[in-house]
Amino acid sequence: MSRLLAHARGQIVGYIALFIALGGTSYAALELPNHSINPVKLNARNIGGYVRAWASVNADGRVAASGGGVRVVVDSGVGPGHYILDWHPRPTRPCEATGSVDLSNGLIPGYVIAQTAGTRVRGEQSIVQTYNAQGQLDALAFDVQLICATPR
Repeated sequence: MSRLLAHARGQIVGYIALFIALGGTSYAALELPNHSINPVKLNARNIGGYVRAWASVNADGRVAASGGGVRVVVDSGVGPGHYILDWHPRPTRPCEATGSVDLSNGLIPGYVIAQTAGTRVRGEQSIVQTYNAQGQLDALAFDVQLICATPR
């Protein structure tokens, strides 16, 4: 129970953002009238993004395949399933990482939490945590994408 509470405290901002996003989606689904969003409001110049880089990473932190430059470091001081990704070259637009557990080597269910921040020294950096089906940090293979804002 204490591990669960420690995890919840450490990820509170992510959970709050998730609930706000789900609440906004629910509001839009229930309250917006049909056909109130037209193609002009969904202009690709206003909404959009592209995959800047991607990587397929083994549980031990080795990059199995990638598109774009990435270096992975296993952060063993935190525990299993904690990785730091340095993306190269540094993107010029705001980016965010998203990922999923790689199921190609067998059915090992789990999930990935990815957070991205730009640093002056290392450029764009993502922290990826992999969790098993019971919600515990576990070293699992994963796929991750760096999605950046579309240039205007």
